Amino acid sequence: MPDIPPSDWPGLEMAGLTRLTDDVYYGWLDHETNPMFWHRCAALADVPEERTVHGPWVAAGTSAHTLVSREPLHLEPSLLWNCCGTHGFVRGGEWIPA
Repeated sequence: MPDIPPSDWPGLEMAGLTRLTDDVYYGWLDHETNPMFWHRCAALADVPEERTVHGPWVAAGTSAHTLVSREPLHLEPSLLWNCCGTHGFVRGGEWIPA
C-alpha cells in the first residue's frame, strides 16, 4: 500500500504535495486555483490495490470551495468524503476533524 497519494498521474501532476495528517494530503495542479486533496480511505483498506484506481487513496477537487488563504492554507467550507465519512476543515494549515 502506498504511503503517499499519487502526484504524477497524467493531467493530475501536482506541485507541493503537503501532508496534513497521515491520511490527508493536498497539492496544487497547474490549471487550478484551489488545491486538490487526497485521503486514505478506510472503506478501501481491504480492497486489493489492483481493484482500485489509486490504491487506498481517493481524490477530491475543491473548485467549489473558497480559498481564504493559500499560506497557511484555509479553505471553506469543510471537506467530506462520502465513501467513508472522513470530514474536516482546513484552517491555519491544519486539518481539523468535524
